[in-house]
Amino acid sequence: MSENPSNLPDRLTALETAVARLREQLEQVTAELGSNPTNTRLVIQRVNVMKQIMVTQTEIDRLRNREQG
Repeated sequence: MSENPSNLPDRLTALETAVARLREQLEQVTAELGSNPTNTRLVIQRVNVMKQIMVTQTEIDRLRNREQG
């Protein structure tokens, strides 16, 4: 994917906002899981949110490295 350098700050801001929302979602799911540790749906949901955070953070890191380089 090639980003226009002028769009890079906007893209980074959008991704950082997405990570913040995902972390809030992770905290919520983790709290629910604490109350109901045998709920498989919550376990799967938590893993999926963690994966989304990882993918989004990787993209942020890639764009920041590109911005600096």
